[in-house]
Amino acid sequence: MRVYHYLEAKWALDDIRRRRLKISEIADLNDPYEVKSVHSHDPASQLALENTRRQTCERYGVLCYSRNWNNILMWSHYGDKHKGICLGFDVLDELTRPVEYVEEVESAGNLTVEETSDGWPEEGERLVDRLMGAKYKGWSYEQEIRVHVRQIEIDEETGKYFVDFTERLILREVIAGARFPMSKRPIEDALKGYLEDVQIARATCSTERFEVIIDPNGFGS
Repeated sequence: MRVYHYLEAKWALDDIRRRRLKISEIADLNDPYEVKSVHSHDPASQLALENTRRQTCERYGVLCYSRNWNNILMWSHYGDKHKGICLGFDVLDELTRPVEYVEEVESAGNLTVEETSDGWPEEGERLVDRLMGAKYKGWSYEQEIRVHVRQIEIDEETGKYFVDFTERLILREVIAGARFPMSKRPIEDALKGYLEDVQIARATCSTERFEVIIDPNGFGS
């Protein structure tokens, strides 16, 4: 599956050079309702849900992608107001999870969720799937695709978690935003040594529609 990740130019170029992508920690995501899409009226069940949320944040991170590279709002919000870069990756379909956009927080009613000996609720996997995979419908413009990953080894230089580019995460496209302030050269320099065929393009704003398109003049416009 081809998916896209919007970044500020400096971070995108750094990721290209280092051949890695930052794992987003759940507690740092910009949605205050992350892993809060289920609640229960039963106190014991609600406590188990809270424990599940806490352990989910401790154990997992997410790689956040969009289905499309030409999302005007995504460029504005995550691509440094169209001055950044959008990276296109091929990711194994079986690793991906499309976000489900919902109207309301799901109620578990008075269902009692018993905790197992290791601290996870009996239906822990189902709950984690729902908690990590559902967001309020107001975020639907993101057209988000996620990959859930374990946070294993922290990078001492940055204090962040990263995943390396591998056969499971192959860089295929580098698209500079419509307001990208640099030439093509920094992107080409960052891609030196890549064996994969990585396409470089520049975006522009259509004069006919509210749409971001590939600039036919490339970086010469």
